[in-house]
Amino acid sequence: MKYFFFIIIFSQSIFSDDKLKTDDVIWPMKLKLPISGTFAEYRNSHLHMGCDFKTYGINGYPILSVFDGHISSISYSDKGYGLSVNIYSPKLNLTAKYAHLNDFVSDVKDLENLKLALLLLNDNSFSVKLPKDKFNLKKGQNIARSGETGSGVSHLHLELFDSKEYYNPLIFKDYKQKDNNPPTLLSLFLESDSGYFKKINLISTELSNFEFKEKEEFELSGKLKLKIAAFDRISSKNQNNIFSYSLYINQKLVFEKKFEKMSFSESREKEDIYDSNKSSLSPAYYVYNLFSKKESYSLDLDEFKTGEKISVKIELKDASSNSSFLNFNIKKMETSKKANSSISKKFISDDSNLSLDFSKSKITGEGSVQIEKVSLPENIIHPNLKPVGDAYHISASDYSWKGEVFGEFKSKLNSKNQSLYIYDSVLNRWSPLSVQSKSPIRFQFSRLGIISILEDNSPPEIYYPYLIYRYYNLPEISNPNLIERFYAVSDRGSGVSSNFEVFLDGEKYPYQFDRDRNFIKLEIPKKLKPELGYILISIRAHDYAGNYSEWFTDIYKN
Repeated sequence: MKYFFFIIIFSQSIFSDDKLKTDDVIWPMKLKLPISGTFAEYRNSHLHMGCDFKTYGINGYPILSVFDGHISSISYSDKGYGLSVNIYSPKLNLTAKYAHLNDFVSDVKDLENLKLALLLLNDNSFSVKLPKDKFNLKKGQNIARSGETGSGVSHLHLELFDSKEYYNPLIFKDYKQKDNNPPTLLSLFLESDSGYFKKINLISTELSNFEFKEKEEFELSGKLKLKIAAFDRISSKNQNNIFSYSLYINQKLVFEKKFEKMSFSESREKEDIYDSNKSSLSPAYYVYNLFSKKESYSLDLDEFKTGEKISVKIELKDASSNSSFLNFNIKKMETSKKANSSISKKFISDDSNLSLDFSKSKITGEGSVQIEKVSLPENIIHPNLKPVGDAYHISASDYSWKGEVFGEFKSKLNSKNQSLYIYDSVLNRWSPLSVQSKSPIRFQFSRLGIISILEDNSPPEIYYPYLIYRYYNLPEISNPNLIERFYAVSDRGSGVSSNFEVFLDGEKYPYQFDRDRNFIKLEIPKKLKPELGYILISIRAHDYAGNYSEWFTDIYKN
């Protein structure tokens, strides 16, 4: 008889105890703008404990109170949440946090004046609790305007929580989406404590059924970890987090995770849900662990007879109950010895040129890290990023980590435009690790990939944005005396320096650089009247390797 660990997390509806009803929380805006970020999505430093609402790069949309209550606190920081407000409902014992706001210009009298006073008194940042009878609100009342304060481009962030846990806004009636698209499955990862590791790409045979891109047969033993890379599209067409995922072994449910709500402690442990060394926010590539932190594996193949065939089914659902499936079989092979009898935290390449130290990282798994000298594949070589010397592929089997890894590379950089890079196969791009010139080159990294020295001869590019902004702000919050101009900047190598050469008719002119959008923004006074009736704008950029872009020119006619 076989024994399986059986784990159901968040399987009971939060509405079963009548604490909350599906219509208790209304939509937070006057417009039905798309949801562009969902609950428990992977972020580089945390889990996303709310929903984001797309505002198409524009600030100033009216924001509404989602229930009756009062303003319990307001805060401002130039990072994170930016300008935010918390609204508390005594009836529901629920708090709504709105973040990245532009201002509190609204139906709420004196709230904007209070914000301005607090900014003056607290050196441009504050966090203040307010008396419960100071600002009382009705459901649907206008409380603020959307913006882009804090981190990220313009959008509205909404969180719902009580004293113990966060709630997924998508469980409420007003947030249900007209969505017929099931989740998309990208890849399956298999990792065994016997040293086996494989990533298998998936294709869709029907709308919701997925299979391996190439025929695969698995003969394995030992404790096996299964991980699935997937995302979901809703009305925004963004690649979002899925709502639940399940694992079945021989038709029996052995693991399930639902994102209806999440405790504060669980929200701080994103590594329990995702493989953080493989997952990414941009581009969206969420790799879900199909096992619990307690068990640390999906199934123990050594509990089966040699030669026995085990059926595996993985099911993923979105918040609209659309499902996607992957079915395959594993054949139990004769039990083999583990690749490692103890977990190592230091690894070195066969030629001793590259060494990695995981001593200060939190390790999960019982496997190891492999360092292999490789020739760079043609499809990842950029014409203006020239490889210099040897390249090393870093992979791992049943081995993931939290935190930075320290590495040493026994080589040196021979010119200013050389840097040590890592190629991330998930992000499909090269990213610089170190510009230290002396040997050994010391660096830190947190993701798997190919490490090599590259010579950056790729200059930055300046161009018109693909999305030409009609407004940066809605007209009611725009400065009527200024004309705004936008120019996009990109670089394939060491990265764009934020020091640009910007000229109006040959004279240096101030600018803003928006790193979230990679935009140069110019504000030109409407009262400026050039002699010839137009203004010549000239811009040049350079990267950290010293490469300069071509001069970009534009004509502004007032």
